[in-house]
Amino acid sequence: MKFMGVSVLAIAIATPAYAQGADAGEAESDSIIVTASRVTSEAREIGSSVSVVERADILRNQNVFVKDALQDVPGVVLSSDRPGGLTNVSIRGSDNDEVLWLIDGIELGDPSSTSTQFQSDHLTSRDIQRIEVLRGNQSSLYGSDAIGGVVNIITQRATEEGIKVNAEAEGGSYGTMNGGASVLGKSGPIDFRVTATGYQWDGLSLADPRTGNATEKDEYWRYGFSGRMGVQATDTLSFQAIGFWQKASSDLDNTSSDSSDVVKKTEYAYAGQGSYKSLDGHVKVDLTASRYNAKRRYFGTFYSAEGDLYDGTKDELTLNASYDGLGPLSLSAGGNLEREKTTQTTSFSGDFLAKVNTKSAYAEAALRPIAGMTITGAARVDDNSRFGSFDTYRGTFAYAIGALKLRASYGTGAKAPGLYQLFDPSYGNRDLKVQTSKGGDAGFDLVLADGLTTQVSYFWGSKKNEIVFDSGRPPFGGYGQYGRTRTEGVEIGISAQPLPWLGITQSYAYTDHEVKDDRFVANRYVDSGRPKFSGTTSVTLTPIERASFTARVRYRDGDASSAYSPATKAYTTVDLLGSYGITDKVEIYGRVVNLFNKWYQVSYGTQTLGLSAFGGVRISY
Repeated sequence: MKFMGVSVLAIAIATPAYAQGADAGEAESDSIIVTASRVTSEAREIGSSVSVVERADILRNQNVFVKDALQDVPGVVLSSDRPGGLTNVSIRGSDNDEVLWLIDGIELGDPSSTSTQFQSDHLTSRDIQRIEVLRGNQSSLYGSDAIGGVVNIITQRATEEGIKVNAEAEGGSYGTMNGGASVLGKSGPIDFRVTATGYQWDGLSLADPRTGNATEKDEYWRYGFSGRMGVQATDTLSFQAIGFWQKASSDLDNTSSDSSDVVKKTEYAYAGQGSYKSLDGHVKVDLTASRYNAKRRYFGTFYSAEGDLYDGTKDELTLNASYDGLGPLSLSAGGNLEREKTTQTTSFSGDFLAKVNTKSAYAEAALRPIAGMTITGAARVDDNSRFGSFDTYRGTFAYAIGALKLRASYGTGAKAPGLYQLFDPSYGNRDLKVQTSKGGDAGFDLVLADGLTTQVSYFWGSKKNEIVFDSGRPPFGGYGQYGRTRTEGVEIGISAQPLPWLGITQSYAYTDHEVKDDRFVANRYVDSGRPKFSGTTSVTLTPIERASFTARVRYRDGDASSAYSPATKAYTTVDLLGSYGITDKVEIYGRVVNLFNKWYQVSYGTQTLGLSAFGGVRISY
């Protein structure tokens, strides 16, 4: 904690900046945040810690994949920064399966994974308008899988009459070819968008030859489509259909050597939504029916000739209703029906078919006792067909005083075991129970009219009954429930525009994440292998109209220790990015990644990109 305090003070004094459009900037009275609460969307009334990545941030930082756009959000740590790499997204030290993902209200999560979770490896940013990252226990609003936080993706939607076409193409190092196009249109009450994307990468070895025996290239490719269509049927009633489909192929290596393994993945999601909003805007009702499916086939030495199959489907039916009148009290309530199903046909660990159903109900209230102060409370009950009922709750506090907003939150979370963890013939354990968590945060957001925004948060939390892999469980190892975790830390985000042509941004997070094995009472908490600190510093120059140049420095502590692999080393990388608008409709851009050819590993044994260059063109008409 002494190190954390010194680090926070040094960053706060030395670097008045913040990356990716922090939620501090969203604290203005007319800003909207849709993820953090069901009773209010005004940023000044949000007591949770939220970061917002806007479309302009994605374009400026030339983020090809959604995971790239999350790299610079405080408190978010990725396990891979290479194209197609298996990427775990951690929020405040959480595991990947403790982060819930949404796209336009569609809840994503693969029940055929070890534990129900969404892998964001192949999701591109081409059709993304906005990303909201909500940190901390969110089970009271979003149920299981939301212990660490929520990533809510909002795609582009036509808002002006007529047809608009956006397209881009780029190429570069490692045989990279990347492109996509969107057609958006609106005519009266009807709007639509259709997007197509593709990516090809010749790659370099997944296993790092400097820590293993690897020589072959591991290529990666993906392509996909997405779209949405909306109809404003009446002044109060609207409908829309949303969906995406994508297919990808990734070569796989061991962490220390080449292998012939390949995984091919196809995934899709679609939803139908209906919304009612009263003429005075006080009553809102939303109904969403959705499906997400992920199908993975593994080919290689240990798999069947036709490929080992993992096929998971998640179906959701969600109803939300809210009332926000002129008085000090707002109310919201809703329910959810969920079915998770997995089909597994493998020579690796056996075959099985399983499913589980969950019925949920929640309520949330917001109280505004005095001007500028908002207090919210939420509670939820989940009735799982296998584990019975469990409840979670959450409370938040926000007090806006001019440009300053003080905020705090506390909540509990729950995560049900995955179907693979329960029923896999080789490694499953049917005696697993629901793991639980609790924690909170406190901090402030500051927004000044001269372009300075600041966000500071202190957070803490703990989990028990964590599900872990026990190599000593007969006959081949398996899943047990012996884990405990505690975490605390600080997140800082600052953005400054000291001059019209100069922008400076900074993100920083310090996370002390420790684990304990409950099988040994005398065993003490030890470091979990998460990096202690991470951050990004960016300086952007706009010397002339339509020209932009950015120098970006990313730094990250090494893994303090790990029970599963050796520790990685701390590293710092430097990137240069630039763009120039030839006309209002045509823009060229380019970037140099890892300018000084720094050797580093995000995860031990996995190779990252050396000095690389990429360039492209964007067209809009």
